[in-house]
Parts: sequence; structure tokens; C-alpha cells
Amino acid sequence: MAHEEDIALVEAALAGDVAASTRIRSDEITSWLTAVLAKRGASQTEAQDLAADLIADCFGAREGKPPLLESYNGQGPLRGFLSRAAINRLIDLKRRQKFQGNLPERNLESGPTDEFDLLAGEYDAPTDDALVALLRDSLITAFSKCNPRDLMLMRLVAIHGVRQEAIAAMFGWSQSKVSRAIGGVMEEIREKTLEEMRKSDPWLELEWDDFVSLCRSSSDFLVGAMR
Repeated sequence: MAHEEDIALVEAALAGDVAASTRIRSDEITSWLTAVLAKRGASQTEAQDLAADLIADCFGAREGKPPLLESYNGQGPLRGFLSRAAINRLIDLKRRQKFQGNLPERNLESGPTDEFDLLAGEYDAPTDDALVALLRDSLITAFSKCNPRDLMLMRLVAIHGVRQEAIAAMFGWSQSKVSRAIGGVMEEIREKTLEEMRKSDPWLELEWDDFVSLCRSSSDFLVGAMR
């Protein structure tokens, strides 16, 4: 369901409504984004800079790019959209820092090297959303490590709407056994997904609630994840 209030707020802000713009630019939103980033591993300076840049880009991105708010489609809460964008930028920043840290030392007065040519100018994020790709890959890997039978039971109930009583009758189980199997595989998915995320980006301190929130804010997150 679309978030009508958030959609109206964004549309008003993009149309130049001062009150709407002020709500999105507020210290409350900026401080909240700063805290979100700091919790995920950003230094205080990084968190403040990223949050400030993100809010500025909401209304007029650099290099002639359209305002970030134009990408908001109302399929999730505005705060979820902003947090996803902020964390994605943090991932890009950390990966750039890691790349720069691995570059050979050189005299800054000398001509550019091939490695530094890659860093010239404003950084362009990859076309594929780095955060979405990380979360989706972690989830797919988690699925591959779970008990196939219990995964099938979960999918029958959660996706296809099959009643647990019918599954119990089919397997000759009690309904409580079916429920325990589904609950167990859901917990296994949670644990293995978080484990895979931390393997891919150890500095990224996402909790399960963050993961769920980011999934809800991304309409293309599960494309290809569950077949």
C-alpha cells in the first residue's frame, strides 16, 4: 500500500512548498540519518557529511542530476527510502576508502596514474544498487544453506497460502510439528542471512529489523531471490 502522507509531503516539497521542504530538511531528520549511519559503522564526521549531502541531494543533486526525492515512489515509508539511500552511500564510501588504501603511494605533484584516473572527479555509484545486491545475495545464500524440505513448507504457507493443517495431513505430522519446522527455518534464514552480510561487509552493522525495513523499501529487492 502506498504511503499517501509521505507521497503528498514529497510532492509538495518538490513543488516548492516551504513547510514541506522544512519538514524533510529538519534537524530531526538529519540527526536521525546521522544516527542510522553511525550505528552502521560510520565515524561521526562521515555520518554527518553523508546525512547532510543526502538531504541536499533530495532537492537538487549535483552535476545536473534530478533531485533524489523524485525517485521516491511511495511503496515504502519515506524514512525507509532515506535510510536505504544513506546506507548505500556509506557502503560506496567504505569501498572507495578500501580501494584508496590499497593504492600505491605516489608524488601528488606527478602525473596521474591509471589507478588514480579511476578516482578522478565525483564518484559515480555503480548502476546496480550495491546495498540491494548485498542483501539479496546474502538472502539467496542463506536459502541455499537451509533445509530444503522446511523451506518448501515455509513457501507453501507464506507464499502459496496452504493451510498448515493440510500440510500436516499430507505428511502425517501434527500441526505443531509443521509449525516448529517453519519457525525453525525462518530463524535459520535470519541467522544465515546476517552471517553472510557480515562476511561480505564486516563493518556493516545491520540488524534483522534493518534488513526487513530495507527489503520493504526496495520494490526490486526480491527479484530473482525466490523462484
